[in-house]
Amino acid sequence: MRLFIRICCIAMVAGLLPTIAQELTQAEPVQSVEASAPLPPDWSPPNRVGRVSLVSGNLNLQVSSGTAWADAELNQPIFAGEALRTDSRARGEIRIGAKTIDLSNGSEIEIASLLDGVTQILLSRGRIGLRLREAGENEAVEIDVPQGAVWLQVPGTYDIAAGDGEGPLRVGVLGGRAQYAGAGGDRRIEAGQVAVLSGSETADAASIEPVAADDFVAWCRDRDNDDTHLAAPYYISRYMTGYDELDGAGVWKINAQYGPVWFPTQSEDWAPYRFGHWSWIALWGWTWLDDQAWGFAPSHYGRWALIDDHWAWVPGNYVARPLYAPAVVAFLGTPGVGLSSAEGATVAWFPLAPGEAYWPSYSRDLDYVRSLNFGTVQNVAAIGVRADGEPPLETFNEDFANRLFATVIPRLVFTNGRQVAPTRLSLPEKRLLDAPVLMASPQIAPASTQRVARSANPPGIHAAVQLFRKGGANKAVRTASIQLRGRAQTTVLRGAHLRAPAYAGQPRGRQMVVLRVAHSHGGPGKKG
Repeated sequence: MRLFIRICCIAMVAGLLPTIAQELTQAEPVQSVEASAPLPPDWSPPNRVGRVSLVSGNLNLQVSSGTAWADAELNQPIFAGEALRTDSRARGEIRIGAKTIDLSNGSEIEIASLLDGVTQILLSRGRIGLRLREAGENEAVEIDVPQGAVWLQVPGTYDIAAGDGEGPLRVGVLGGRAQYAGAGGDRRIEAGQVAVLSGSETADAASIEPVAADDFVAWCRDRDNDDTHLAAPYYISRYMTGYDELDGAGVWKINAQYGPVWFPTQSEDWAPYRFGHWSWIALWGWTWLDDQAWGFAPSHYGRWALIDDHWAWVPGNYVARPLYAPAVVAFLGTPGVGLSSAEGATVAWFPLAPGEAYWPSYSRDLDYVRSLNFGTVQNVAAIGVRADGEPPLETFNEDFANRLFATVIPRLVFTNGRQVAPTRLSLPEKRLLDAPVLMASPQIAPASTQRVARSANPPGIHAAVQLFRKGGANKAVRTASIQLRGRAQTTVLRGAHLRAPAYAGQPRGRQMVVLRVAHSHGGPGKKG
C-alpha cells in the first residue's frame, strides 16, 4: 500500500514538472503574438526611409492599412504607406534625405511612394512646405491633392495648401519651378508666383498672384539649413536621411585606418545605442529610436569604433544610395530568452565595428544583405550563406571589437520600449565574452503595451487623375493616384523576426526545479 502511494505521488509530481518549470522560467510575462508565415527568401524591406525631425504639439502617425493613430516620436522612421497629421495647434516636420516636408496646423499627408525616382505625397487636407535641396536627373516629387497633382522637378522652396470648403488650392513657388495638372489641363508656376484654384475651376483658369510670406513660411525658413556650409556631404551621401544634423553635433576627422570619421561632442559616459529606446516596427522588427536629433544617421548606417577612448562613427566608403537598417547592432544571449542575471532576464546588444558584417533577420536575399554592408565591409562578395539560407557559423565566432561595451537592460524595459540609459545593468566581462551572438534580432516579441506597426499592405481603392502636357495631343505624362485607405488588417508579427536562427540552435532557458519530498524510514514515532 505504501509503495502504491509513493508511486502515485511520483506520478503527480512528474505531471506537474512541465508546469512548474514553465512558471519558473516565465517569471516575466511574454506577449502572445500571431506570427505570420516566414517571409519569402527574396523579400526585402524598403531601401529608403524618412524620419520625424520635429514634433511641435500633437503630431500623430498612422501606419499602413491601420485605423488607429499614435503619437509620432522624434527620429521615428517614416516609410511608404504611413500617414501623419497635426491638430489645430500643432506643427511637424519630416526629412527624407535632402528633402524637408513641414506640416502646418490641421494638416494630413500620406507618404505614398519613396522610390528612387519619385517621391509621392498625398496631401488630403491642410498645408505643407517643401524644401528640395537637390533633384537628380529623372527625379521628381509628386504632391497629390484632391483636385489633381503638383510636380516639382527642380531644387527650390514650395508652399502648397490643399484647399477645402473655406479656401482654394494654392501652389506657391518661393524658389524653383512647379507644374500643376488637373482634370482641365495643367499650369506652370514660376519662382515668385502662387497659383490659386477653386474646386470648380480648371487648371487653365487658375489665377497667378505674387507669392507672399506669412507666419508659416517664416517658420519653415527658420528651420532651413544651407547645405553648402556643411562638411557631411563631402563624406556621406545626401540620400542618407539624417546627414544634415551631424555638423552641429560633432566633428569630422580623417583617420588613417578608417578614413572619414565623425566624433559626437557628448559626455564621457555616452555610448551608441544607449540613450534612446527600442520600438517594434513590423517591416524590420526591433528598431532603435535615438533621443538625440542627430542620432538617426549614426544609428541606421555605418559602424562605430572606439578611437583614443572616444566613440567615433565610421560611415565607411562613400555610397551614393546607402540602405537603411533598423539598428546596426548584434545581440547577446539565447534566442527568445536573452541573458540571465541576478536581476532576472536581460537583453544585451553592442554596436558593430568597421568590417563586421550586418546580417538582418528580416531578409535572406543575399544581394540585399551585401548591399546593406557595401562600403563598410571591404569585400561584400565574400558574404555568403549556407545551403539552408543561414549565415555561415564562422561569422558568429569571430572576435567582435565592441562586445565588451554591450548595453544590458531588463527584458521588460526592452519589450515595453522604455528608456534604456536609466535602467542599464552591469554584467561580468566573462559573461559577455561567453554569451552567444545573435545578429540583428533577439527573437523576442514586444509586450502588449508596445505599439506594433501593421504590415504595409497596399490599400485597395485608388482614385486616379490622368495628367496631360499642355500643347500635346493628349499625351499622358503620368497617372497620379490618391490612395484611399481600406479596411484595417489583422496585426501580425512577421515570422522571420521571431524565429530562432539555425546557427543559434534551440532556445536553452535555465530551468531549476527543487522538489522537497518528505518520507519516513520506519514506523510511526520514528524520525527519518
